[in-house]
Amino acid sequence: MKGWSLLVVTCFFLFIVSCSGNESINPETWDRSSGYVIAKEDQKILVVRHKPELETGNMSVSELLKQNQPDAIWITLKNPEVYDTIAIGDNVELGIEGVIKNSYPAQVNATVKVKN
Repeated sequence: MKGWSLLVVTCFFLFIVSCSGNESINPETWDRSSGYVIAKEDQKILVVRHKPELETGNMSVSELLKQNQPDAIWITLKNPEVYDTIAIGDNVELGIEGVIKNSYPAQVNATVKVKN
């Protein structure tokens, strides 16, 4: 009987350990303080965490979003005068203001500065 108890406890332990493995896949979370512009429209920019690959120029916004999930955010510019100076692929610094709407992609108001 002790053998069965030990087997059940071991199996239960292995089950618990294997079910909690999602955190180790991507332990870092994006703080959304900077990112790369992948789209622009109506005084908003779409920013992702990682620098896009070179061949993304022919991809649609929905394909880019799928590739970058969950790390994308639509930014409504609080400083719209910089909109025309921002180009697709630019690395930008974000000054988030207010609450982030947790849709996908997320949405927020922010001041934006292009990094050199």
